[in-house]
Amino acid sequence: MKKNLFWLAGLCAMPFFITSCDDDNGTTTYSNSSSYVLSLGVTGTDGVTVYYVVSTDSLTSGTISANGNGIEQTGYHDYQKGGNTIFCIGGMGVTECTGIVRADDGNLEENGSFVFTNSLSGLTQIDDNTMLGVEIPANAEAGDKFTFYTIDANTLEITDKNTSVSVSPLSDLDWPSLTGFEYSNGYVYLSYCPMNSSTFDTNYTDNGYVAVFSYPELKLVNHIVDSRTGNIGSWNAYNGFMKDEQGDLYLLSNSNIVNGYSQTTKGASFTRIKSGATDVDEDYFFDFSEVTNGMSPSHVIYCGNGIAYAEVCTLNAEQQAEHRWSDTGLKGMIVDLYNKTAVEVEGIPIHDGDGGRRFAALYDNGYVYFRIGTSEGNYLYQVDVKNATAIRGAKVSATFVAGFFAL
Repeated sequence: MKKNLFWLAGLCAMPFFITSCDDDNGTTTYSNSSSYVLSLGVTGTDGVTVYYVVSTDSLTSGTISANGNGIEQTGYHDYQKGGNTIFCIGGMGVTECTGIVRADDGNLEENGSFVFTNSLSGLTQIDDNTMLGVEIPANAEAGDKFTFYTIDANTLEITDKNTSVSVSPLSDLDWPSLTGFEYSNGYVYLSYCPMNSSTFDTNYTDNGYVAVFSYPELKLVNHIVDSRTGNIGSWNAYNGFMKDEQGDLYLLSNSNIVNGYSQTTKGASFTRIKSGATDVDEDYFFDFSEVTNGMSPSHVIYCGNGIAYAEVCTLNAEQQAEHRWSDTGLKGMIVDLYNKTAVEVEGIPIHDGDGGRRFAALYDNGYVYFRIGTSEGNYLYQVDVKNATAIRGAKVSATFVAGFFAL
């Protein structure tokens, strides 16, 4: 089932130093103090993947490479930014989260770490100094309680551990698989899909499910079951929520088979939870499938003022059924969440994603950047959000990009 994810785990090691590299697109000189940070996954012929967190100044020209360049990390990792720290979250047996920051001299450095019990299911920023993590047991036999970690965002120390919150009622239909985790205005929101922990089938796709917890008490205040939509977000992509400038949450429902669902019973849509609310806004419903003649967003990144960039699956239901977990057949769209419109981006080829993991993309100063694999290699694409156009940028000498940030 997880064939697109298991190959990401790596065991090799390499020291961190500054270098230059040559490729067919020119020469890129690396400096630790460069503006942009990428985590590059490099998979060898033996199937082992190594992650390197590297800096670069240019996203539009030259080649970005991990060859002799980067902070090496072993094992499977996922990446999320909180404040001025990049959190490198271990998974699939790696139970450590390491922080990377920009030091006073401009160089990247690891500034601490914390260890969790099993696999950290989600991480969200509470304020400038606080992050909140959550663990969900792998199945009912592994436990019936959430574990919430309160983390000092500056030192990466665990300041509180809460193991008193029951997984029920999220487990009433099947075991909950987290698809989104977000904080807004006094509440923590956890979206999930009921998924069989043995077969990974998703037999309950007729509703959208969100648990709402008070913060800092972490008491369940509402269990949302929204019959207007299918499940919110998708497993391992953490794409359930987008938070706008007012603190409103926009919820993506996709139920794509290419992103791991075993069935899909409703079209793609966006719904909303207003800032400070504990239930969905019944007056807001964006039927994305209707607007796009049946398409469905697989990955999204919020760009501001109600605008998002979406990687949209172009396959119909029959085609998706042949490509479960493949994350394939994608094209780019600019989505206006406020006005409920979607516009195709010119200049982006139909392409594959990264196997259903978190969307490694950066929004910076009017542009979205992300990697696309082409017949000529891996390249960053620069999307002009205002004009819905894209151009090919720097080449990426790596198998995939696991994280992408400005720091």
